[in-house]
This record gives sequence, C-alpha cells and structure tokens, in this order.
Amino acid sequence: MVQRVIFGVGRPRTFSRPSVIVVRSALAAACLIGTLALLLSRVSAQDTRSEARQACKADYSRLCSGISPGGGRVRKCLNDNFDALSEPCKQAVSARAGR
Repeated sequence: MVQRVIFGVGRPRTFSRPSVIVVRSALAAACLIGTLALLLSRVSAQDTRSEARQACKADYSRLCSGISPGGGRVRKCLNDNFDALSEPCKQAVSARAGR
C-alpha cells in the first residue's frame, strides 16, 4: 500500500500500488494521444496550405505579384480576384475558406 496525503481533504488516503500505476499509465496515454492529435492536425493544415500554394502559384504571379506575403494579404488578393482564378485555385481557396 502507498499512502498519499491530499492536503485540505481530511485524513490521508491510501491507494494500492497497482492502482497508482494504472492511473499514471492512463494519464500518460491520454497526454500522448492528445499530443499526437495536435501534431496530426498541424500536419494536415500544412498539407492543405501547400496544396493551395501549388494550385494558385500561376494565379498569384498573374494577379497578386505586387502583394507581399504575410498578414493574409495574398489570401485577400486571391479572394478579391476570385472570378479570374483558375479552377484548381478556386477550389483550393474555397476549401481554405471553408475551414
């Protein structure tokens, strides 16, 4: 038996060593799963962004070459010129806007 004192709760509580191990293992697994979920969502967002860049490369050069990247300026330029975009770029811009 392992004795753990939880301050402010009253008398000390006693937990068996196997139950402490199970709880710690469950918490470690939950943290690992949460971390993996965050990493996978970031990778997915980067893939979508990369696909959009590739699809809109020619449209950017044609319509927005004077716009410096950053702060959403390129996205705004592409949205402002949506009717003039190629079909693959329109799909990529629409997919990014729908996120």
